Amino acid sequence: MPNFFSAFTSEVFRPLVTLFIPGAIAISTWFVGLLWHFHEMRTLAYNNHAEVGLVLGLAVTFAGLVLEDMGARVEDWLDKRKNKLDGTHRDNWYAYLRTAFKADPIGRRYLRTLVLRLKFELGIAFAMLSAGVGLLWLWSMGLSCKVVVITELLCISFTAWGFIEGCSSRYLG
Repeated sequence: MPNFFSAFTSEVFRPLVTLFIPGAIAISTWFVGLLWHFHEMRTLAYNNHAEVGLVLGLAVTFAGLVLEDMGARVEDWLDKRKNKLDGTHRDNWYAYLRTAFKADPIGRRYLRTLVLRLKFELGIAFAMLSAGVGLLWLWSMGLSCKVVVITELLCISFTAWGFIEGCSSRYLG
């Protein structure tokens, strides 16, 4: 009997968490806006499900890669800031990278989890910024003010959460 949970290995789970979820959030409001504003695009999407799904998958992946790059830039900025504070951060990092392990250290899986969480938090923060701007476009097209205010507050909350948690989890390792 096949193991259902084997599909959720790190090779599948990492891109899902760091690329696809933030990418989908980032383009969601923009895609809705395109379908709402352009009748021809709505008709095209209705008549060509597979093709639109493929294009959406590519757009989500592209957006996720851009968001991950933006998060990596924030992470690099945090590294430089940490190195200015104690002066040993970069030296410790390069010493760790030069270490050849015979056996997998006990804490390595935990560090992978922290890195995955950091990438998710920073990706979600940037994704919510994109979704929030898309919501403003939807508002200009007629989305109700009440819906916009509630969802913008959610976007702002998740953006703040992502940056705050990203900055704090960066210094746990």
